[in-house]
Amino acid sequence: MTARDEEQQERRRPGAVLYVYTWDLALAILALFVTLAPFAGAVQSSSGAKALPFSAQIVEAVAYAAFAATLIIVASLLTRRHAWIRTVQIGTFVTQIALAAVSEVVLAVSGNSAGLPGLLGTLILALLDVLAIVIMTDRRVVSWYDKPSAVPVYVWATLGIWVAGSSVNIVLDAVFH
Repeated sequence: MTARDEEQQERRRPGAVLYVYTWDLALAILALFVTLAPFAGAVQSSSGAKALPFSAQIVEAVAYAAFAATLIIVASLLTRRHAWIRTVQIGTFVTQIALAAVSEVVLAVSGNSAGLPGLLGTLILALLDVLAIVIMTDRRVVSWYDKPSAVPVYVWATLGIWVAGSSVNIVLDAVFH
């Protein structure tokens, strides 16, 4: 393959992936801001502010930091053609939607839901994630990510830390609210 052939293939890269890249970075920035939130030391519940143990603050902060790291890693690799990148991108968005839905249900059951504004915010984020998933399943995008390779260990590690930490956070939400 010549340099000219590679250049022509680069021109055929699906432009819709730019939305996914932008959404990844926007979510990563939001996640980095949310990483600092647990260090406020308390959580607001329907009965007032409740102290949050330092260990819970650390778990929550690490979970959000791992989520931001996952998004940054995947966003930085979106221009490469490895098939695992598309799969991890879709898996990340699906997992985020699932974790948000479970979290909203737990908060609603415990009586500490953020109400309609919080639910609408979660719904808007989920719909934007669904749009990114639809883009990543488009025929042109699927054909772009055509090089088979294994998912690197560091990606599995950040995903695992994020999912485990978020799961613990959901349990803590149920306990401390």
